[in-house]
Amino acid sequence: MKTFKRTSLPDSVEVSGTELKVNIGLSHGMRENGTHPNKIAKELRKQGRKCALVLVLSKNLKGRTDLHGKQYEPSRWVFTEQVN
Repeated sequence: MKTFKRTSLPDSVEVSGTELKVNIGLSHGMRENGTHPNKIAKELRKQGRKCALVLVLSKNLKGRTDLHGKQYEPSRWVFTEQVN
């Protein structure tokens, strides 16, 4: 799975000539269930679909810590091919 780092969520990402769009359902499920991105990529490859992971962290939060002293972590978004 190709990984991109961005400061804002893009509308689409291009990977080897294929335009990938954000898949909100997969991204939300990954966060809620704690599913590893590689497991999602493996399942999508079985279906013959391409995917990419986009890590989004605002410039304002880079190098900053929260109330408990932990560094802010980027949000993870899964981008996949659109199924017709």
